[in-house]
Amino acid sequence: MVNSTQEQRVALITGAAGGLGHAFALRFAQDGFKLVLTDLNPCDEIAEAAKTEGAEVFHESCDLSSEQAIAGFAESVLSQVGRVDILVNNAAYMKPVPFEMLELEGLRHYTSVNIEGTFLLIKAFFPGMKENGWGRILNMVSGSAWTPVPAFTGYITTKMALVGLTRQLAVEFGGTGVTVNALTPALTRHFNTMGQLPDEVFQIVAQRQAIKRLAVPEDIVGVASFLVSDDAAFMTGQTLCCDGGMVLL
Repeated sequence: MVNSTQEQRVALITGAAGGLGHAFALRFAQDGFKLVLTDLNPCDEIAEAAKTEGAEVFHESCDLSSEQAIAGFAESVLSQVGRVDILVNNAAYMKPVPFEMLELEGLRHYTSVNIEGTFLLIKAFFPGMKENGWGRILNMVSGSAWTPVPAFTGYITTKMALVGLTRQLAVEFGGTGVTVNALTPALTRHFNTMGQLPDEVFQIVAQRQAIKRLAVPEDIVGVASFLVSDDAAFMTGQTLCCDGGMVLL
């Protein structure tokens, strides 16, 4: 059963049109949250799926590489929904580019989406969480931050930066009732990753794990559900690995 307080909570998920974001939206709908969904691509399909689970859904596309677009999106959310209690920074730019081919402008695109977009969304919605005395910020990192692979300099560098941001904000927000944690999933087979990575990469990663099978979104959503719940109220500044035993901390 979902308690009455939780039923009123609003969860914003970026990168919700596919992959893990899609799975998070369905699980959070089942958890009883109101949903705010955004992606560079339209979220109509996942919005309708979440509504069939009983969720109230607001969705709007947003380019997280644009400060102006994020400002407009945040204004729209606050005016039409009222507040955000849970922020899941799931969207990411992850196209593999070998270091020798990576130029500064290319690196800046990883930074603009993966770091600056996350920073701006937290800036936009943390004040409301602080005012209400309750909030959950979940930054999606990557298992590749601990086990780097070739051609992912931009992606891994920016994802590792989110670990630092998570730890710093946990300390700064510690007295507000707002927790900040990070989740590092295994390389997960879904539409987005399958479109960008060859199959042999998935097989290599699976063999490095203690649990030697490919991860699917359903393997990750329960951990995210816990981290944004009341049960995780005393947990902050942590980077939790849900990776089939790839990284042993």
